[in-house]
Amino acid sequence: LWKQAYYNASNCEALVSCAAELQGLVLANTSLAARPTLMANLLEAVTEVKEFIATFSERSVPFVDPETQLLALPDLEQFVSARARAVLASLVAQEVAWRQSSLQTGPHQVIRNPEVRLWWWRSFGSALLQTYGSLGTEEITWERFWSSFPKGLEEGLEYTFRFGAETAMRKLRVSAMKTPHRSAVDRAVPCYAVPLCASGFDIVTAFIHVITLKERVFSRDALLLQSKPQNLLVGVCSETASSVAQVIYNKHTKELFQAAISRGNPNLVTPVELEFSLPRNINLAQQCQILLNWENSYKTLSRSAGRMGSGPRSTGSTLSAVAEEYRPVVNTLPEVTQLLLGQERHCQGLLDALQPDQGQGVPQVVSLCGAPGAGKVNIAVMAAETLFSSTLWCNAYFADMERVETGVECAFQFMAAFAVTADTSDTCNLMSWIGRWSAYPIGLIVHCPPDMTARLLKHVTHNVEKMIKTHPLLQVVLCASEPINIPGIDCVTYELEDLGVDNVAQILTSIAPQIGDRAQELAEACGGRPLAAHMVGTALASGTAQLEEVLQAVASPAVAHLHPLDRCIRYIVSTLPDEFLHALLLLSLFPGSFERRAAAELLGMTSTALSKTRSLLRILTTCNLLQYSSTSERYIMHASVRACCRSLARELGLTYESARVTFIEYYTKYLAKAAALLAAQAPVSAMRLFDREHQNIHEIVRWASQGPPEEALPFYSDILWESMPLLSGRLDLLQREVFCKAVYEQAVEQKDRVAQGRALWQLGSVLGDQGQFKNAEVPLRDALAILESELGSDHLDIAKACNGLAVVLFRLHQYQGAQDLYARAYDIQSSKLGPEDKEVATTMNNTAGLLKAMGKLADAEVVYRTVLDIREKELGPDHVDVAASLNNIAVLLKTSGQFEEAEEMYTRSIAIKEKALGPNHPQVALSLNNLAALLRKMSKGEQAEKLYMRSLSIREEALGPDHPQVAASYVNLAGLLKSENRLMEALPYFNKALDIRERAYGPDHPDVSAAQISLAELLKDLGKFEEAERLCRSAINILEKSVGEDDVNVAAALSLQATCLQGLGKATEAEPLCRRALNIREQAYGAESPNVATALTALADVLKEMSSFEEAEALARRSLVIRERSFGSDDPLTATSLNNLALLLKDANHLEEAETMCRKCIDI
Repeated sequence: LWKQAYYNASNCEALVSCAAELQGLVLANTSLAARPTLMANLLEAVTEVKEFIATFSERSVPFVDPETQLLALPDLEQFVSARARAVLASLVAQEVAWRQSSLQTGPHQVIRNPEVRLWWWRSFGSALLQTYGSLGTEEITWERFWSSFPKGLEEGLEYTFRFGAETAMRKLRVSAMKTPHRSAVDRAVPCYAVPLCASGFDIVTAFIHVITLKERVFSRDALLLQSKPQNLLVGVCSETASSVAQVIYNKHTKELFQAAISRGNPNLVTPVELEFSLPRNINLAQQCQILLNWENSYKTLSRSAGRMGSGPRSTGSTLSAVAEEYRPVVNTLPEVTQLLLGQERHCQGLLDALQPDQGQGVPQVVSLCGAPGAGKVNIAVMAAETLFSSTLWCNAYFADMERVETGVECAFQFMAAFAVTADTSDTCNLMSWIGRWSAYPIGLIVHCPPDMTARLLKHVTHNVEKMIKTHPLLQVVLCASEPINIPGIDCVTYELEDLGVDNVAQILTSIAPQIGDRAQELAEACGGRPLAAHMVGTALASGTAQLEEVLQAVASPAVAHLHPLDRCIRYIVSTLPDEFLHALLLLSLFPGSFERRAAAELLGMTSTALSKTRSLLRILTTCNLLQYSSTSERYIMHASVRACCRSLARELGLTYESARVTFIEYYTKYLAKAAALLAAQAPVSAMRLFDREHQNIHEIVRWASQGPPEEALPFYSDILWESMPLLSGRLDLLQREVFCKAVYEQAVEQKDRVAQGRALWQLGSVLGDQGQFKNAEVPLRDALAILESELGSDHLDIAKACNGLAVVLFRLHQYQGAQDLYARAYDIQSSKLGPEDKEVATTMNNTAGLLKAMGKLADAEVVYRTVLDIREKELGPDHVDVAASLNNIAVLLKTSGQFEEAEEMYTRSIAIKEKALGPNHPQVALSLNNLAALLRKMSKGEQAEKLYMRSLSIREEALGPDHPQVAASYVNLAGLLKSENRLMEALPYFNKALDIRERAYGPDHPDVSAAQISLAELLKDLGKFEEAERLCRSAINILEKSVGEDDVNVAAALSLQATCLQGLGKATEAEPLCRRALNIREQAYGAESPNVATALTALADVLKEMSSFEEAEALARRSLVIRERSFGSDDPLTATSLNNLALLLKDANHLEEAETMCRKCIDI
């Protein structure tokens, strides 16, 4: 268009057309689609340009040269450039402001690298910023990631990922060539600036198509603009950007990059995973190139060098020389100080233990033993860095068990070490991710504190054993005070000896040369501990301590009972000025690492005094009382220093109650922030935030049972009510129960009724999660009554309490009570939040599930479809919640026999989930499983089996082979095989399902009883009545404890047990079981329910065997009447009752009536 455009006052149509094309470019720009406000601004600018050009014929100078009648290009350029500058400058200002607050908003806040965080927000999160209350998950499919990521690489990574106000405003140079028309050229602008920022790159390019060019060619009749976008910006096609983009598009390295980044579920990529894999302060483009090139070089080099880690270290040196330039940064290990004098030999000794000479076996576990303060972690991390840099380890990870008390915390610590997030302590996701890297040797360092209990040590060794069996090339270094051996695992022990007086003396002399000949004497006082030597030497060098004072202090009889290390720490602490001593004792409240802002809160310093906090922390770090990691920007106190400070505070009678309240308040707010992300459907980001502060959060939970200050109760109450959905998964059931009871006791003591109600409600929820539904009902009812009396009947918290109680009543089959509670919750939520709020939709969804269980299928369908309408309107037709509603409707349609429509719903649900989550996500597996069940019902067994197998494969890959969802797939597949009479094929699947559930839930969970009953039914069909009857007894015991003796599930198990006893010829033992089952069902369903008809038939069958024909006949006739009323006279179930009655009449010698019944049955 430009080529054909004549720049004179009488011909502007081509220019207007070109501006229209520019408008189309803006509209077609996919990255702008996520930024509607920005697109509107740009379209407004384009429209203004179009209108401006359209008026050229009416204008004179300065836009048209009077001599040549050509349009004065510089004026047009200046106009468009100014307009673009205004738009982009506004964008820069917005993003600078965003950068300052980005850590406070949205799931991307977990990304510490500001470049990566800003890129992620621009690519996937900016459209949701203004509606954060309904923020969707920023956990996207890899398909969506690749649609954005390589494009950014191709268009110039160095500009796309180098953000910040100082780099956003780049100048675009445009050269002008000499032309015959000097009057126009003289007025041209040879060089001008268009503000350029990363997210505006494609926007600027669109403008450049019109207003800039690499070459200008002037002719007498026309001005030819030859636009070459690839040459417009300096460095756009830089070697780095081109090579990385080229690598990314390669299928193999694309999969490699994906595997390296993704943790847990391989189908989704999250901000957490990028943050973990791409360190802070490193250009993203360069890091991607390094990561990919290093992985490829590693594979190539490892093939040439043989099996990695099995040869002498000379192999590693060769590899290191070739691969050093491609080595990525390790950001999974803690930052450590330089090795102290004398520790080099220990580091080398550990390296020799991990990588022995050729011909010796490579150990899987090395137990690194040494006393506190000996530098175990320091030495292990240095050794790991060495192995990694020499490519003998592909990567290295670190797990800290400091202040970990339970198996649940232990499991989460291991998952956090590998950045694998999960909402339960099940390590299936971790094992799945480790298994995908089983071809690469990796290392893991585990810090086990001296006070670790035997029970916790068992959890640590159990998890290490599982990881090594999953990943045979994994090497683990266990840093502990005593040797640790794991049976069945190749373990070696490397013990750290004291450095010796001579080495400690050299350390002291190197730090404080003025001590001279007294170094040996002081070294003996330090007990050979490098930490003590470093602290004392620094104090002497800085002048805060005097040599004679040190020697006298550590030799004092008052501290003779202490270890030399503790004596030195006490002395150094005592030399601090009062302000710093007070601060140090306060900071010892932190059980683990902490951020500067948290320290400022605890020390009572406002946010404006952060510089003062920084100075104070720097001084304590200089004294070696704290350590600082620039990688994580966190401080940590050595365990020995912390123990000394806490002991000193107790001796001084300091409880620091107000500081503890501040501590609890700070982490209550932090926890609420993470819980808000969980509620906003960003679970991985929420869990990552929790993991960062898990030690401090667990500390405040422990304090609850240790008599916390009275002022802390409101914060504990808020945690129970607002943050437990996130916290509950991080605590085991006993911890949760103890926490709830402790808060309840405080609330009773302080007469805080609201806190009492909240604690009781959470206690009931804990009991429900344990499967003790009967025991859970009482505290939940009490909680509802208390909250209603304190808050009023229409408070939103009442709706939450109603929903919780309704869930328990539903599991107890008290359907009417549950329905009343759901209705009440709906009324409160709809009046307070509006009828189309997502909370209202959730309550309606639960109500529909209840109506379905009650057999009110038509009513349930109406509610389910209303929920679907709400979700489609609020979330869009392709949201996963819409897919969930479609799935629920399909299940209902299957129950009511509308198979074709159900299949359509299932298919649409699967399509949405595959698009949103990827084809191999567990949610997709769930819908595949449901569709398979439908196909089974439609007698399409072959198709159903394929879908069951695909669902099983997805779950095993995504969740690991020991996940409860895998057990569910086994049960479903086994059920299909059983229905096709392939009983022996089904048997191993039922056994596997039971084994998984027992390990996942423990032996007394209701889900275990369900697996036992399924297996018992199969064993009954195989004629193994004795084994089946034993399983039934076990299942009944579990159910009676969890749901009560009168639950309908107990009735079903009793009926099955009676059938097994019949098979063993024990009809007299079966009779009372059948009568009890009948009584339970009559009470639960009413005397005329079809479920009662089934129990009547079973009891009649037993009585027939006992020759009690008269009573058996009466029961069989009653069963027939119920089924005729419920299903009609032509239903197959009615035919079954006719047949059963005919057999009874035959045995009672009533042959004529028996024949009549048989003929009716045959007719049906």
